[in-house]
Order: sequence, then structure tokens, then C-alpha cells
Amino acid sequence: MYSTLLIVILFGVYLFYNTSKKVKFGPRPQWLEKLCAQTLFVRTLSIVLLLFPFGAVLYLQGLAAGFFAFFAYFMCMMSLVVLLKPYRYFKLYPILGLYLLSVCIELLIS
Repeated sequence: MYSTLLIVILFGVYLFYNTSKKVKFGPRPQWLEKLCAQTLFVRTLSIVLLLFPFGAVLYLQGLAAGFFAFFAYFMCMMSLVVLLKPYRYFKLYPILGLYLLSVCIELLIS
């Protein structure tokens, strides 16, 4: 459950990051260029993507702890995007591999 919430937060943060006017982007995939040309739509989509994990974390952990935990997750994912994107370590297959590994570990633990 938490792995899925974290990957949704990561994707929402990544979309929001790509709509920035201050960041100088290197070569981006074609689908991302077309999507981020519509800034208002992408920002709205990323906020909607972030609302789902926010509600789920609030439900799972309670009001105060969930609020704090979500913003800790959000800050962590934003730090990952800002840190890894300029070095081009932020790619689809390694992220999906880590996601599948964490889902397997999460299922083994519970």
C-alpha cells in the first residue's frame, strides 16, 4: 500500500517539477514535452494525483500523524526528483524495478 502511495506521490511531484519555468531542462521525452506544454492541465493533474495519497495517508495514520507523514513523503520525493533529475538517474525502468521490489518486500512483511 505504501509503495503505491509513494510512487503516486513521486509521479505527481515529477509532473509538477516539469512545469517549472526556472529549471533548465535537458533533452526530455517527446510525450513529456507535449504534456508539459499545457502547464495548467499538468499542474491540476499533479495536484489531483497528490490528493489521492494525501487522503489515503490521513485515513491510514490518522489526522495529525498522517498530515505530518504526507508532507515528509512529499519533501522526500521532491528532494529525489530535484537531486536525481539533473544527473539523468531518474529513469522509468529503475524506478519501476525499485517499485516492484518494494511491493514484493511489503507483501512478504504483511
